[in-house]
Amino acid sequence: MRIEAMAPSPEIIIAATDFSDAAGLAVERAAAIARGHRWRLRLLHALGDGDLLERLDQGLRGEFSVELARRAAGSRLARERERLLAAGVADVDYEVIEGTLPSLLPQVLHQGEHGVVVIGAQGETGFRQTLLGSTADRVLRSGALPVLLARRDPGQPYRRVVLATDFSDSSLRAARLGLALAAGAGFYLLHALELPPDRSLAFANASPETKEAFHHEARERANRQLQAFGARVGEGGVELTRAVREGPPAAVLSAFVEEAEIDLVVLGSRPRARWEANLLGSTALFATNGLPCDVLLVPGGE
Repeated sequence: MRIEAMAPSPEIIIAATDFSDAAGLAVERAAAIARGHRWRLRLLHALGDGDLLERLDQGLRGEFSVELARRAAGSRLARERERLLAAGVADVDYEVIEGTLPSLLPQVLHQGEHGVVVIGAQGETGFRQTLLGSTADRVLRSGALPVLLARRDPGQPYRRVVLATDFSDSSLRAARLGLALAAGAGFYLLHALELPPDRSLAFANASPETKEAFHHEARERANRQLQAFGARVGEGGVELTRAVREGPPAAVLSAFVEEAEIDLVVLGSRPRARWEANLLGSTALFATNGLPCDVLLVPGGE
């Protein structure tokens, strides 16, 4: 099947950086996307991000010290801007904001802009992660912008991309954005089909023939839905391979990423409250923390 990459163009790629190594990957990936698509690139530093104890040890206290931190961050971003312009990114600006990125994410786009924010996938670890969740998770929960988590070597373009779908409008929006962001890649449209186990109540008194007939119909229905979903995305222009795999979404994603050597997973997600995400888990939360490739998480706006 061939589909058209019809998606709202982001116009601007925002690389959020705290000047760490993980953030460096995000900057380089954002720069590569901006260079390839001729999109604008904005470098963004949030003064509230990073380790509070480390900042206190450095003596950064009070309004005067905040201004010093702002100037220092601005100088580093200005140097980074000059480097990226010299490397072929056509349009680069930068901004320093007060507060943390998750809390300020709805404000990072200026009036009329549409964009994607790119962040390093490495968040806090250990005890702090248990309490706070990763930076990526907190950014996603804001539900303000699509978020690209950078893990892979940014020097290589995306070659194989999974567009994960549950047939919702959220996953449709994500698929369209993924097509635009990774133009030129090979695309897989993937759906995880969860069949009830043989020992479930639904099959308590069913014969093997009845079970097999049910499973066959469920597979056929999923394939029809996947074909219809592709038609909703569009027709013509981009090669797309459809795949229906049986199992829980997280397990299906993990296995498929390894099997097909996927560079980027794209999926839609509804933002959740922190307690709900931690209590129930979600495919998006698993993708944030459990996959070895880059991940584009697109809020559905529902």
